[in-house]
Amino acid sequence: MSTALLAPVQALVASSTTTTTTSPASSTGNSGVLGQANQVAAQVDQGGGWLYHLLVKLGVSPDTASTVTDLIVRPLSILIVVLVAALVARYGAKFIRRLLTRVADKAAARSGSTRAGARVTTMSSLAANMWRLFVFVVAGAIVLGMLGINLTPLLASATIIGATLGFGAQQIVRDYFSGALMTMEDQYNIGDSVTVGGVTGVIEDVTMRVTRFRGVDGTLYVIPNGDIRLVGNLSRGWARAVCDLTLPGEAATDMDTVRSVIEGAAHEVAQRPEFAGHVTEPPQVVGLFAADATTITVRVMLLTVPSQRDPLRRALREAAIVALARAELWPADPATPGPAAAPPGR
Repeated sequence: MSTALLAPVQALVASSTTTTTTSPASSTGNSGVLGQANQVAAQVDQGGGWLYHLLVKLGVSPDTASTVTDLIVRPLSILIVVLVAALVARYGAKFIRRLLTRVADKAAARSGSTRAGARVTTMSSLAANMWRLFVFVVAGAIVLGMLGINLTPLLASATIIGATLGFGAQQIVRDYFSGALMTMEDQYNIGDSVTVGGVTGVIEDVTMRVTRFRGVDGTLYVIPNGDIRLVGNLSRGWARAVCDLTLPGEAATDMDTVRSVIEGAAHEVAQRPEFAGHVTEPPQVVGLFAADATTITVRVMLLTVPSQRDPLRRALREAAIVALARAELWPADPATPGPAAAPPGR
């Protein structure tokens, strides 16, 4: 009776003992499968790409397939990157040259500058070189990545340094961009008379960052290109020699005589040999331009080229004053002789 009752317990113990005995073998089998999987994964990591897997399927060992891949696929990929970079750099530079030439030709046509061709050539070459440098830097980074070089630390350092320099030198960057745009648009050249910031002078030097011009009194002004907002170019196209003459108020009683005298003097100046080839229109006497309680102002103008504006204005003023003095219409405020001063008493 007791033996019959203990039989199931003995069978259960025997089953557990059998399971315990066979479990190491099972564990050994499982570890063998995992080891094979890890070995296959390691083999796959040694190579990659379609050529590597094709060679492995054809029965080539993973080491040989990885070597063939490194010797064929990787150099071929690097060669393709270099060829694509060369094509992008070449045709991109051509496109930049054409675009800058088109923009600069329109600006030169408006300004009439004779130096526009040289400036276009210089700026287009500079922009094309910058484009080539950018393309080859990017291509070099791609090639280094294909060779297995980790660029993350380098790019992180370059980003931090670039952000720092960009934030600290943003004024300089703005000056260079403004200088490039002004050069492309041909706003002014060396030798042009300009007015910048209320100061008139002659341009002596223009760089990508600053513009140097000398004032009438000889002062040399240096201004960053980024700070130039309004430029008055006095040397482009045509100009007017404007002369304002102040006469006594009594001259207003005979304005026809005043106009006739000033117009005759202006015609005489316009016919002089040094000015005859530069005066493009007859003199224009505007007439009464301003007046107050004691004087009147008469304006006369001559259309000419920019280079002859100041000499023509000086000659026109001198000739008009001489003619008005002969007509007894000058000076504007004649001094009346007063009584002789008595000698000081002793």
